[in-house]
Amino acid sequence: MTRLNVGEAVDQIQAGMSSLSALMADPSLVSFDEVAGEFERLEQALVARGRVDAAFAWLAESADAGRLVGSTHAIDYLTAQLGISRREAWSRLRTGTSLFSPPPPPPPPEPAETEEERRAREQEEAERAEKARKDREEALRKSKEASTEILRIIDQELADLSDAADPDRSRLYNLALSEARYRRPEDLRTWLRRQVTLANQKGATDLLAAYRRRFLTIGEPEADGSCTIRGRLPAAIAAALKAALAPGERPGANLDDEELEDTRTRGQRRVDQLMTILGTQPSSLGHGMGSVLLSVTAEDIDNLSPTSEFSTNTGDRLNLMDILRLGAAKFDAMVLHDTEGQPLALGRGRRTASFSQRLALFAAQGVCGCPDCTTAAVHNDAHHITAWDQGGPTDLINLMLVCPPHHAANDDSRTGAGGRGYLDRCPVTGRVGRRAGPGQPLRFNETQAASESGGARIRARQNRPSAEDEAA
Repeated sequence: MTRLNVGEAVDQIQAGMSSLSALMADPSLVSFDEVAGEFERLEQALVARGRVDAAFAWLAESADAGRLVGSTHAIDYLTAQLGISRREAWSRLRTGTSLFSPPPPPPPPEPAETEEERRAREQEEAERAEKARKDREEALRKSKEASTEILRIIDQELADLSDAADPDRSRLYNLALSEARYRRPEDLRTWLRRQVTLANQKGATDLLAAYRRRFLTIGEPEADGSCTIRGRLPAAIAAALKAALAPGERPGANLDDEELEDTRTRGQRRVDQLMTILGTQPSSLGHGMGSVLLSVTAEDIDNLSPTSEFSTNTGDRLNLMDILRLGAAKFDAMVLHDTEGQPLALGRGRRTASFSQRLALFAAQGVCGCPDCTTAAVHNDAHHITAWDQGGPTDLINLMLVCPPHHAANDDSRTGAGGRGYLDRCPVTGRVGRRAGPGQPLRFNETQAASESGGARIRARQNRPSAEDEAA
């Protein structure tokens, strides 16, 4: 399809949505019975959106679209230019790979392969390639009828499929698309989850399957500050964790006065036992191992109240009760800023930033310094703005926090090589940010997470140049 035809199609959709939005501006004036059928047709018309989004994401990755935003990753283009979340971008990329990418190449032949073995291998590879081609064509055909929600469910559930599963991913993908015609989304998820379990059991024995699938994620803080933890543990680690938590499950465990009535649930007692375990781990201010850092200003101390909260290097916000339960005097470090919002300079002649320097960088930034990134400081690298091998010192004036993906995509040469951008500091305010390439404006992290750092809050109270002036 030519660019002109794509443009015409987008114009028609845009015009239609504008008209529909105007008609539904005040839904109280619309009769449900008169429009219900039309909205059912609209839902069917929008089914193709998921496949179209996946196709564009695949195209963006194939075209190295990250270069358009000074990155080596297509996901940065999708999030920056389409305004979608990283989770949504990853979902579209994975679905695009499933639908449009050719199968992986076959493994290399054995060095001592006989002529008969070679012919048998080539025959098997040809049959496998033909089967993969038919599966892909069938999946493309069926995906035209699958909604964005259905494609996302399939992508999520197949993430647990092992490499040795039988049937394999492409076959299960096709089966799931077929089942989606007859099943509600919730039922499809249940059905596919069961099929993945059976396929993993039927496949070749893989003693490392559980180990490879291990993961642990801690979700973003909810409104009350709590986080949801989700993970998958190999049997040995799961057993060790159960054994470690078990002593805390009995009533009265971890209470100062065991005579008091214990009204906690078993789940709450497990959490308290976990906190006890974490409290016994080594935490050294000299190395920062396991330390929780708090960033506060002098004004915060003056205005301290029961509702006061403080940002941390983990991305969580702690109130006074949280800090008391954590045992701040024993485990934490607090940073006070000067009146300009900058921490003290603590330079040293080594390539690796000291814990004190990382603490100061957290105080100034809170999160990764790249625009729109909310990766917590605890997961960031200390980056030399002027590269170490180019004479850049390991001093706070030449350091900033940046997440590993953005760190890897940085162009230390600042020449725009490979379409990459680079990290920089504003010569007027000292604020760190990122340029998409030579001559491009300096863009800053304006996210809510970045605005909660001590440095950002101090800057907000001062008369500062506008973002446009800083970016020049």
